[in-house]
Amino acid sequence: MMQGWTSPMTLQLQREDSPVGPMSTTEIANLSTIPGYFGFFLSLAVMYIANRWGRKAAIISTGVPTFIGYVIIMFSTNVPMLYIGKIVGGAVSICVTLAPMYISETTHQSIRGKLMATCTMQINIGILVGYILGKYFDFKWFNGFYAVLPAVFVALVLLLPETPYFLYEKSREEEAKKSLLWLRGGDVHLAEEELATIKNSKSDDTQEKPTFFQEMKTRASRFALIISVLGYVFQTLSGIYPVINYAGLIFEEAGSILEPNDSAIFTAVLNLVASFLNLFLIDRFGRKPLLYVSFIGGGVSLTILSVFLYILQHSGMSESQWGWIPMGSLGTFIFCYGIGLASVPGVLMNEMSPTNVKVVMGTLIGIVAMVLMSAIIQTFPFLDEQIGLWFCFAIPAVCNTLGIFFTMFVVRETKGKTLTEIANELNNK
Repeated sequence: MMQGWTSPMTLQLQREDSPVGPMSTTEIANLSTIPGYFGFFLSLAVMYIANRWGRKAAIISTGVPTFIGYVIIMFSTNVPMLYIGKIVGGAVSICVTLAPMYISETTHQSIRGKLMATCTMQINIGILVGYILGKYFDFKWFNGFYAVLPAVFVALVLLLPETPYFLYEKSREEEAKKSLLWLRGGDVHLAEEELATIKNSKSDDTQEKPTFFQEMKTRASRFALIISVLGYVFQTLSGIYPVINYAGLIFEEAGSILEPNDSAIFTAVLNLVASFLNLFLIDRFGRKPLLYVSFIGGGVSLTILSVFLYILQHSGMSESQWGWIPMGSLGTFIFCYGIGLASVPGVLMNEMSPTNVKVVMGTLIGIVAMVLMSAIIQTFPFLDEQIGLWFCFAIPAVCNTLGIFFTMFVVRETKGKTLTEIANELNNK
């Protein structure tokens, strides 16, 4: 829902009756990116909590500041107050990394990919809900709804157990077994079998646990880091964040056949449908085929959109006659993105990363992605104004094309393999 905040709120905050006064596109870009710069420090704090007290505790720790942040936004009367609310409420963004991490350490390998992909589907549900609420709710009611969700979220997470992998890492074997029993519906045989697998994967850990830098000396850890970083870099550079954050403005400028809010809702629905299909495809066809669909579809659709926008800018042709082109191009891009690229980088990172350094790797990757995302969102209005909207989509068109070769030569398939099997394969064992 945080990702679906900017697009509908941009249209409200730029109006004369804005609760904080009319804001420029640059001010709104700063509103979207400034929390990302503070997110670095929040990530370090949450990383410490996740390593010291567990994944569950870290997830819960993001809910309270998010609630406070959106209460501040709800009652904002000036721009600085709005910025403070967004910075405090930005804590929720760290859960985008923590939630798949929790799921990767609690689910059976036969359905791990599918359940991790539900994280992406939930994100897309949140974006769609944000767009719809933004169309019909005023500023105060909209952000009031956003404040209620974190409170419900924390209450539900309290009911969950800590992950068995984390508990075993902390030499809490009995608690790890109880966690597995809860997660496997009381099936004692299955719980004991999985606990034995965890023990075997840790059989060499009788000595002192290796540090992050020591772990990086192993081939598997280096490969995991390289593939994970590049996966998130290509995901961030794919063009999805400008579309999510500026959907209303993009469709308004490109001359969509629908009203800007309705166009944004249309793309969010496509994204949700694609992420729903992803649940059934990721464990059936694997990770790499879905990445090919995303990169090829994204490269072709954004190239068509860039050419159209360039001609529109330099020829002076009527927008209304060709309004279906931006709708079709962005719709295709969003759908292809949702099929694979939306979830696969997170799945690969959590499946390949060693448990004892997964939090550190996830945090580092999250920081890289956050910095890139902030830079993209902040420079988008500048590039649009100085060069043109066509250029803003030409860059991701190239990045999607490069992603095809990344998938072909770098990515490793992890479908249907245990975390131990994946590590052994990366180590060439």
